[in-house]
Amino acid sequence: MAKSIPFAQHLDTADLTTKLQDFAGNATTYLLISLKDWAGNLFDVVMGFVLTVYFILEGDQVYRWFLSLIPEGQRPRLDSTLQRADVRMGKWLIGQGSLMLILGVVSTIVYLLLNVRYAYALGVLTGALNIIPVVGAAICIGLALLVAAIDSWGRVLGVAVFYLVWIQVENSYLVPRIMKNRVGLPALSILVALLLGSALAGILGAMIAVPTAVLVAELLDEYVVQKDAA
Repeated sequence: MAKSIPFAQHLDTADLTTKLQDFAGNATTYLLISLKDWAGNLFDVVMGFVLTVYFILEGDQVYRWFLSLIPEGQRPRLDSTLQRADVRMGKWLIGQGSLMLILGVVSTIVYLLLNVRYAYALGVLTGALNIIPVVGAAICIGLALLVAAIDSWGRVLGVAVFYLVWIQVENSYLVPRIMKNRVGLPALSILVALLLGSALAGILGAMIAVPTAVLVAELLDEYVVQKDAA
């Protein structure tokens, strides 16, 4: 007696094939779009790094050339303003480095306590990617959760709890104190700058948002704000 699969005779193979093809096509399209977006973000980060290296090597010449375009009588005032902004940007860089170091050390300790694989490598990567606002943290969280899931859900829960606590501590305590003391901008101004930067220029915009806010603040203070006479 021949055997047959139950309900097989009721299946519309043509319709099933069409649905499978549609699903495969949609999945492929989504994957290609995601890869394109990530490639664009990676290009922005690489270009930001290249521009940073360029200005480190040739920044003084570019700066002098820029000042030469300004009327001679106005150069000293603008030069003084930009020099003050440069000092504050340097302090911001030190503050950002401090945040990266703190997160790298703390996350490494947590990974070791939870016996997460590749704890040291994950800790270094977590600290390094913290230079990219929002996206860097998202990548770190996703990667750490994925590695922790290899062994147990308990470690996944531990990593998730750590990041929830860290985000609260960083946003409510570390960033306001470190950045406000270093940069001299209110915490709300820093948050608004990050939101505007990411909205206007994505990852690269978020990375340069705070230095740009510092520059704008110095220019406004020098040329717009009316100072009381001594």
